[in-house]
Amino acid sequence: MKEVNVFTNGDSSRLSTWSNVPYFFTQSLLSNGIKVNRIDLSPSRQLQELFYRDFSQSIDKYSTFDYFRSQTHFDDVRRRIKAAVDQFPHSEANIFLTFSFSSAGLSGKPSIQFCDWTYDHYLKYMVGRKPDALEQGCIKREDSQIEGSDLVVSLFPSVTDYMKKRYKNENICYLGNVINSVCDVPGDQDLERKEKSNNILFVGSRKYHQGVLALLHAFHSVKQQLPELKLHIVGMSATDFGGLPKGTYCYGYLDKGNKADRELYYRLLREAKLFVNTTPKWGAFSATIEAMYHYVPVIVSPYSDFVKTFGSSINFGDYCKENTPGNIEESILRLFNDSDYNSMCSNAHNAVREYTWSNYIDKFIQKVETCFG
Repeated sequence: MKEVNVFTNGDSSRLSTWSNVPYFFTQSLLSNGIKVNRIDLSPSRQLQELFYRDFSQSIDKYSTFDYFRSQTHFDDVRRRIKAAVDQFPHSEANIFLTFSFSSAGLSGKPSIQFCDWTYDHYLKYMVGRKPDALEQGCIKREDSQIEGSDLVVSLFPSVTDYMKKRYKNENICYLGNVINSVCDVPGDQDLERKEKSNNILFVGSRKYHQGVLALLHAFHSVKQQLPELKLHIVGMSATDFGGLPKGTYCYGYLDKGNKADRELYYRLLREAKLFVNTTPKWGAFSATIEAMYHYVPVIVSPYSDFVKTFGSSINFGDYCKENTPGNIEESILRLFNDSDYNSMCSNAHNAVREYTWSNYIDKFIQKVETCFG
């Protein structure tokens, strides 16, 4: 490939867009000598305002349906896709970093989708309920885009299995996962400092509240035995909690595109002894494997995609079978007292060291060229 169109919900040149994925994806293509035409499919502010003015009362307060999921936005995006296809006639493929849209029926060039999970999977697995009428309409639109795509790539094995069962499209695949790190990993000389550290790191927004609340209770208890223990929470602010145990520090959202935020984030990783996020079903996979890449042992729940990726038994941390303060406390004390902590650090890094964007894009390009010549 020499030239491609990459469609994203947001500016793909910004690190802050979708957990850094569009930035790393497009930069890796550029590093392979491929010209990238960046097309931002962010919702039109004007259409969005009109939509909420006219239809906001029709949306149930418990629904996840919003303007992004609407027929209005779908039609607008399809128009913008057609315009982009016409604008870049030499592009050899249209790549969408979303499952919600494709160029099916708008271009003769291959339409490729790359994303984490579908809207239907999110509702049924993450939210744990059937979609409402408005959500179902969006799912049907998304289904049509997936079925019409020439190649569909998911970042997760369980999602790939689910999609293969749901769709007739035979070109649905999983190529592994990737680490979104903009900082070099520390050398072995830093492991001694990690071993002496008393810092626990939690990374996750408010949607991971089940995990952080259980951790806070466990942390309060563990401090009775390890009084120097500290808990650093990235992704939430102190105002998100009614009260915090002594030794807890909150930083809110840290933007890797901001130098000060980026330096703070990686300092916290370097100084962390453990990474903990035991939220059931999904424990911030991307942040977890980035911590592992930086030699940090992890305590996570055994959710399906993590187990499918790393196995039912791990030598770089601990599976917390239940998201309870007692279980988390047991895991923290076990790892803090492990006589072979340095090996856990090395095992964590080795488990994900091949998950670089360079390796991933090589596999992606090979898959595309195999499919389309």
